[in-house]
Amino acid sequence: MMRRGRAGVVSAVVFSVAVCLAGLWWTVKALSGAEEESDPAGVLAFLPSLVGAVLGGWGVWAGIRALQSQRTALVIAEGLAGLVARSEGAQYRQLLGSGLAAPDGRIDLAFTATATGVSGSRAEGTLEGIADYYRGLRPGRMVITGTPSGGRGGRSGGDAGTGKTVLALSLILGLARERSPQEPVPVRLSAASWPGNEIRDWLRTHLADVYRLSRREAARLVEANLVLPVIDGLDEMDRGTAPGYTSRAADLLRCMERFEHGGAHCPVVVTCRHAHYQALVEAGTEPRIVARIAVARVDASRAHRYLSQRVAGTERGRARWQPVLSALDTVAADPAGPVPAEHTLLAQTLDTPWRLTLAATVFEERTTDGRYVRDPADLLALATGGHLYEYLLNQYIGAAVAAPHWGADDISRPPGTDTRPRLDADATWRRLALLARYLNDNNGPADGSPRRVAGRALSSTDLVLHELWPLAGKYRPRVTERALITALLTALFGPLLWGESSVVVTGGVSFLLCFAVLDRPAWPKPRRIDLGRLRTSAGRRALTVSSTVGFAIVFLIIGGLVAMADTQRMPEYALGAGLYFGVLFGLPIGLVIGLARGIMTKQDHVGAGPRHLIRMDLTAAIVSGPVTWSGVVLMPLSADRLLSGSWNARSLGIFFMGLMIGILIFGIPAAGGSAALRYFVLLLHTRRKLPWRLGRFLDICYELGILRVSGTAWQFRHRELQDHLATRPAPPPRS
Repeated sequence: MMRRGRAGVVSAVVFSVAVCLAGLWWTVKALSGAEEESDPAGVLAFLPSLVGAVLGGWGVWAGIRALQSQRTALVIAEGLAGLVARSEGAQYRQLLGSGLAAPDGRIDLAFTATATGVSGSRAEGTLEGIADYYRGLRPGRMVITGTPSGGRGGRSGGDAGTGKTVLALSLILGLARERSPQEPVPVRLSAASWPGNEIRDWLRTHLADVYRLSRREAARLVEANLVLPVIDGLDEMDRGTAPGYTSRAADLLRCMERFEHGGAHCPVVVTCRHAHYQALVEAGTEPRIVARIAVARVDASRAHRYLSQRVAGTERGRARWQPVLSALDTVAADPAGPVPAEHTLLAQTLDTPWRLTLAATVFEERTTDGRYVRDPADLLALATGGHLYEYLLNQYIGAAVAAPHWGADDISRPPGTDTRPRLDADATWRRLALLARYLNDNNGPADGSPRRVAGRALSSTDLVLHELWPLAGKYRPRVTERALITALLTALFGPLLWGESSVVVTGGVSFLLCFAVLDRPAWPKPRRIDLGRLRTSAGRRALTVSSTVGFAIVFLIIGGLVAMADTQRMPEYALGAGLYFGVLFGLPIGLVIGLARGIMTKQDHVGAGPRHLIRMDLTAAIVSGPVTWSGVVLMPLSADRLLSGSWNARSLGIFFMGLMIGILIFGIPAAGGSAALRYFVLLLHTRRKLPWRLGRFLDICYELGILRVSGTAWQFRHRELQDHLATRPAPPPRS
């Protein structure tokens, strides 16, 4: 990225020198007597004016750089910490409960920490103390795993759902809310979305995409080592439970080993299932981790406390859940004593936060008239038969969809006050099963590489609206997109081109339209225009500067080309042409670019949800599209009319080359709409399988606790829920 920045500066210098040399060439030509009617005074004044304008442009650039330099890495880190605390705090609260549908109840997880190379390093702690423990580590490298179940209760041993992500979020919030200016800001990354590059490059891209930092600010933070990567879900990168030496997870661990500064390892935190991490250790890919955190399974006393807060806070609730609470209380009182087998099996089955959340949600489902659908006493029989977990997964979607906004135990609110659109449980299951199957298929074959489309490895966990188009096929969405653009542009500009007699104008506009149709990115990035920046003084300042620069660039290009092409009308005619095009097109284009790429002062949109990206891209298309495409068509037409009869073919060709280069560089990239259009094409191809308002549907699923949010993506609340849905396209019978 730094090389790209230097290339931009070098290109600007070359362009400035070329403009000055062109002005010098024209001045020498005019003074040599080639044009007898030229005004010597005007000719002599042209070159100093041109050089002054170029130097003025560089002065504006230097002013912008000076404003940017005032935001030091420490200042940027302070603002980023606030954004992280706000956005991750919402995810933390959701994972502790069950989305907005059931905000009461939480579990204070316990963990055991083992530091390598330190005598007596074994320590114990709880969820609230993880940040304090981490601050004592040097250099701050840590892996978070769960505690395997040991195959109790008829289950295969594993640590799924033990709360690894919850513990990581608690660490992030503790470090972000109470940090010194020199401490790095923790930032959560999804391991399955790793693009395969170095950690620093990954961090820079993530900060720019998720937290809307400029590329320069993101690079400044990363280079100052003020970002702590918290990589969540290392076990979700490969299919199977035993990733080997050549797996993507192993590649990421080796990349972490190269993440250093000045010969010292940089801090990094990773979450991974126990079995997956052990397989990576045995494959010889384990990095030098200072500490390993093992999240303990939820014992009977903690499960009893959680359910008492969550579902048994009222007299009626305590009466319904009394058999379950009594069984857990019996196990907690004397785990090694003569405890009934069904009590032990129940406690062993409900020994993770995820399973407790499932049980509380499923057995608190009500009908529309307020009657409970299930009796919690059935939990004992299901646990004894070994079918409890599968039963909970089968009924979870329906129970979550039926849950109201305000909580499972609250029936005091009058009917009809829940403004959220009601989802159909069976349709929701089918839609989520389709998305889950797509994500699982992205893992590729067993022990193979992940599925790749258009040069990119597809994520197996992230649902990003404008990146879901491979769901409709590798090529069909892109072909449909080009067909739609061709039809739209033909309808808009076809009559204009057919009725235009100028070959140059017709050819120039046709070239630009063909460029817009053919040059479609395989993976479009949303353009972002924040109209709220107009309410801030710094935002208005940045927009004023960008508009001025846009005017100056167009003025110099058009005025210089007119001057070089027609010395007889210089300088008045060139000055008028430059002012005309600068005001008509330079100012609007500069305004659009400023809205899209200017200095951010308030980032209220962070945490607004993944749908916000499509909205901003659509806003960019609505605001800047007319400016860009009117420039594509009207500038050649206006130039042809304004300069009719005074230009020869060579000078007109030079003009159009400069015109097209300017629009391609400054106009079309800022126009936006590519991501929104790709999303619309996806909806066209999946109209019978997914809802038209897919973003709204996923947002509602997030509110209900079925999905979670990580950066700019939705993810399934738990990987086991995703796997369960992926293998069951049709919903099971409701009971």
